[in-house]
Amino acid sequence: MSALTPLLNIDRERYLTYLLLIVGAGILLGFPYIATVYKTHLLTEILIYAIFALSLNLLMGYTGLASLGHAAFWGGGGYAIAMMMVKGGFINFFLCLGTALFVSAMLGFVFGFLALRTSGVYFVMITLALGQMLWALAWRWNSFLGGSNGLHGVTRPNFGLPWSLREITHFYYFILVIFAFAVFLIYRITKSPFGRTLVGIRENESRMEALGYHTWRYKYFCFVFAAVFAGLAGALKVYQDGSINPGCIGVAISGMVILMVLTGGARNFYGPIVGAAIVWIIRNIVSSYTAYWGATLGIILVLIVMFSPQGITPLVITPMVKLRQKLWNR
Repeated sequence: MSALTPLLNIDRERYLTYLLLIVGAGILLGFPYIATVYKTHLLTEILIYAIFALSLNLLMGYTGLASLGHAAFWGGGGYAIAMMMVKGGFINFFLCLGTALFVSAMLGFVFGFLALRTSGVYFVMITLALGQMLWALAWRWNSFLGGSNGLHGVTRPNFGLPWSLREITHFYYFILVIFAFAVFLIYRITKSPFGRTLVGIRENESRMEALGYHTWRYKYFCFVFAAVFAGLAGALKVYQDGSINPGCIGVAISGMVILMVLTGGARNFYGPIVGAAIVWIIRNIVSSYTAYWGATLGIILVLIVMFSPQGITPLVITPMVKLRQKLWNR
């Protein structure tokens, strides 16, 4: 029996994971039926920002690269959608989304090639400079990108189905499906040999180079993957809002997504999802009372860094693991 104990424990862990996923999926699927329209709209935004935070976590959590220009890819995907629909007159969802992902990937290829020539604080500063350069382009190019007013008139996809995505519940389920697919893809990336290599680079890049890994190439492709998923999130946000402006590329958005990752936990896969929910809920609650909601988020970040450097998620997971061990050891 002792030889079978590890196998039984593996099965139990797998079943517990499946159980948590089923419970979580049930809550998400039934949420519009038990919540108000405002709360459904809020959760839709959280799902979109969770994809955005997960994309940054590929760089920060798994590769150890902190970027202050990640909003460039979020805005790049969003502007691609807006230009296709407003300037080009295209309404096909798959064509517009494919273009947005392609634009984000190209930005990732160019920005990554430039930024990864540096490291440490220099990497942070060059990503900030590249992001601000794209922001200045969007702000100044009135004839094509709308300048400070941005682009308006983006309509939600129409698949010819009996129900319209203009209704918040239907749009919520549309975002939920894409969110689930994106989470699955990012999870597979992190658990693949590629993802394991990224963790090795984060822990000791020189040793990985000594083992024969081309670490720059791994970081480069990770940068591109992160850009594509950020572009996906930006495209979905434009579909939700119906417009985009240069503020979506600014450093404030990059700082907010960093806050989401750090709040939830950068080295935990589910941390950015938790962080996106916490930050966005606090932002909406505090902003309804005062315009200084940013100061509140800053105080929260300071407290997290001081008392829980690994983020909030480990504070929840650790007690669950201990409880599981006590139940199984009985």
